[in-house]
Amino acid sequence: MAPLKILQFCAVDATADVLLRPLIESLKTEGHQVDIACAYGDRTDQLREEGWVIHTLPIDRKFHPKRNLQTIQELVTLLRREKYDAIHVHTPVAAALGRVAARIARTPHILYTAHGFYFHERMSRVAYELVFWLEKSLAALATDWLLLQSEEDYSLAKTRQFKRDDRLLHLGNGIDLNRFKPIAKTHNPEQLKFLFVGRLVREKGILDLLQAFTQLSKTHPGATLTIAGELMVNERDQETGKLVEAYLADNPNVHYAGFVKDTPTLFSDHDVFLLPSYREGLPRSILEAMASGLPVIATNIRGCREEVIDHETGYLVPVASPDALAEAMESFILHPERLETYGRRGREVVEERFDESIVLTRQLDLFAQISAREAG
Repeated sequence: MAPLKILQFCAVDATADVLLRPLIESLKTEGHQVDIACAYGDRTDQLREEGWVIHTLPIDRKFHPKRNLQTIQELVTLLRREKYDAIHVHTPVAAALGRVAARIARTPHILYTAHGFYFHERMSRVAYELVFWLEKSLAALATDWLLLQSEEDYSLAKTRQFKRDDRLLHLGNGIDLNRFKPIAKTHNPEQLKFLFVGRLVREKGILDLLQAFTQLSKTHPGATLTIAGELMVNERDQETGKLVEAYLADNPNVHYAGFVKDTPTLFSDHDVFLLPSYREGLPRSILEAMASGLPVIATNIRGCREEVIDHETGYLVPVASPDALAEAMESFILHPERLETYGRRGREVVEERFDESIVLTRQLDLFAQISAREAG
């Protein structure tokens, strides 16, 4: 097997650190050289101190012609200079720009992991069709291998013939089952501890959750809500973070934990996990919560409904429905026995379907296949 020179390309350094770290380290162990290209961020210097090679580029997280063109130009220069064998792109906008640049630079192998197609069921029909056309065009013209985390995305890409079947891979998602484990604990129904982990942006449903918790608190004042996450400076939505800050000032039962590195302990310290997003791929936070033995309340959207089994590992509620969220939260207060039964079943589901080692093996096998092609 010939060692490959691989570039992992994503919008922000947090993606490389949190989501891609297992893959990056595994590829290095296999003997490949793995560099990262992303926008400069809070973690860049730390990752460089660990020995990671990180190339920083200006990357806008939304479509902006002038800035997007600059990203493409700088990435083309990097790809031509470093002569990478393969580029592996992530996150919607960065993935689009990265694939265009890689095709211009004639990088031999272009891989795209769709953590969740950008088009989704809540878009207007016109917007959906436009983004769908763009995704399918990029898949056909500037993608050699299309890896799908969501089973729904994989089925759609296969049915609508985004690529030949042998160039499509249902990757799935997974977590380290040894890191996230359930622990024995006693639940106080009237003092349940609810937890949200995610970016402080509107599309994560955080404002709906705060409204739901306000309703819940009127009849169950002992309940608490912890919000763990951060608002990055390059985030498109800055207004929601300000609204959350204002809410926190007036609600002592809502605690802001900020970015939490020790997430296993965070999950162990709470009773119920919530993710009321408007759009997801295949969220790791739900898997981490389920592996930790927590029941989950999530919205009935792509990704979430592939992980949460309604009335078995938690509840699926409509998008943008604080009333439904409040009702689901109250259900665990009124029926505390479900905390254990739903939590236990959630752990079983993760063990059966979402083991990180399986997902890593699929990716390593694909890179081994590419390496064999390079070796001739």
